[in-house]
Amino acid sequence: MNNIKNNLLKSDETLDDLQIKNIKIIQKSNGFRFGMDAVLLANFAKVKKGMRVMDLCSGTGIIPFILAGKTEAEKIFAIEIQEDMVEMGNRSITYNNLENKINIIKGDIKNVKMLKNFDKFDIVTVNPPYKLKNSGLFESR
Repeated sequence: MNNIKNNLLKSDETLDDLQIKNIKIIQKSNGFRFGMDAVLLANFAKVKKGMRVMDLCSGTGIIPFILAGKTEAEKIFAIEIQEDMVEMGNRSITYNNLENKINIIKGDIKNVKMLKNFDKFDIVTVNPPYKLKNSGLFESR
């Protein structure tokens, strides 16, 4: 790994090989890591050549990275509310040179005004967090 790519990885993170076109994703060593549900969802989505995709509740962007490796989507957008996840996802984009393919932004999917600023999409995926009521990061606002 060259110095630029090496600087993208922090000491408490891992660089995990997705086994798809040499794409790797940065994740915390301890804490949230993508699961089989996200892999299944990405493989369930029927993305055809030239399609525009939006992934909601994206975390570090596992679904966009799988789709970028397995499909010919034109562009894949992702929205995630947690700044640290967005930041890791964006470092993974840089690591994999996918700036022209994937765009992860920080945002709340409940913000209708923000969502209306996007163009239309051919496919929308979402793998929301599942927790008991009032047990998540943003307990009753």
